[in-house]
Amino acid sequence: MWSWSVGWCQGLLWFVFSVDFAVQQAHHAVYFNHGQCCCAGTRTFVESKIYDEFVERSKQLAESKKLGDPFDLTTEQGPQIDEVQMKKILQYCELGAQEGAQLVVGGVREGNTGYYVRPTVFANVTDQMTIAQEEIFGPVMSCLKFDSMEDLVEIANNTMYGLAAAVVTKDLDKAFYVANNIRAGSVW
Repeated sequence: MWSWSVGWCQGLLWFVFSVDFAVQQAHHAVYFNHGQCCCAGTRTFVESKIYDEFVERSKQLAESKKLGDPFDLTTEQGPQIDEVQMKKILQYCELGAQEGAQLVVGGVREGNTGYYVRPTVFANVTDQMTIAQEEIFGPVMSCLKFDSMEDLVEIANNTMYGLAAAVVTKDLDKAFYVANNIRAGSVW
């Protein structure tokens, strides 16, 4: 199962789907609209047994994304809204690395013109890190690991936000348990 973040949005990911499916869903949740959405899934919770593979495949997909003119149909990610927001996102990326998160890919500006930020993936994120507690409002995925549903719910609820969460699993018992115990305005 996987989860993306509450407040912004959380994604909860268990082993029951293919890792490729999980990566595709998580990337859509985080990177649509360049991460500039209140329900972007910036906190991505991944079950321990698929965590390393998920992070590696997320890296590969992030590296392959085409940045550019949003009116070009081949573009997958356009610019951030303005220079101020772009710089704020880049500051969060620096802070994530300073606090001990592993910058897997991205975290940098793309080119010298426009307000493009490379799709970013952080691994080894803990719930106490700023990138796991504050809304970045940009193309940044923070991957948090979990071992049990109880741990997942505790970590997911440890946020001042509570806008939305998403649960992806074939196991309806897990889905209902998490959906009923996460504090979020909407749970998909």
